[in-house]
Amino acid sequence: NGSFEGWLEPGSYNVKDADSAKTIVSDLVNRRISHLDELGVPTGSKREDVLKIASIAEAEVNQEQYYGKVSRVIDNRLAQDMPLGMDSTIAYGEGVSASELTTKMLEDASNLYNSRIHKGLPPTPISIPGDNAIKAALNPESGNWIYFVTVNLDTGETKFTNDAAQFQQYVNEYKDWEEKNG
Repeated sequence: NGSFEGWLEPGSYNVKDADSAKTIVSDLVNRRISHLDELGVPTGSKREDVLKIASIAEAEVNQEQYYGKVSRVIDNRLAQDMPLGMDSTIAYGEGVSASELTTKMLEDASNLYNSRIHKGLPPTPISIPGDNAIKAALNPESGNWIYFVTVNLDTGETKFTNDAAQFQQYVNEYKDWEEKNG
């Protein structure tokens, strides 16, 4: 869809011998495609969806152990036709970090990455996800979770639930942590 986000393979490249910027970018994209093939990522729109989910999982939590659960939350929300509600996608669309989001930004319907307003996956991946996030998006953990909150930003402890009241308790736990550590 005209975006390179998620499609450039990290690594070392010899750009000295490249004859143009187009050649360099093409090499990065071709290596990414080859690597995705090695990881067993399906082709077509499914491949783009895996990259979108993996990029969100990686942006939402700072512990690799939670990628599979976040991927499951995304799948469960999509299956229930719920908005994803991910601050990471909104922040990407606004060009800010999630901690800089304002109420106005959270309500901005013109931001196509505003997953509180627009249902489904965002238009593109929001980063270049690593292998562990990609593998988690391919094979999410089993569970019925639709909510999660990182309750401690120092340790990355993240809690998951399918219950709205429990989710609110986790939000309050995070707010308490933030008040003590903010």
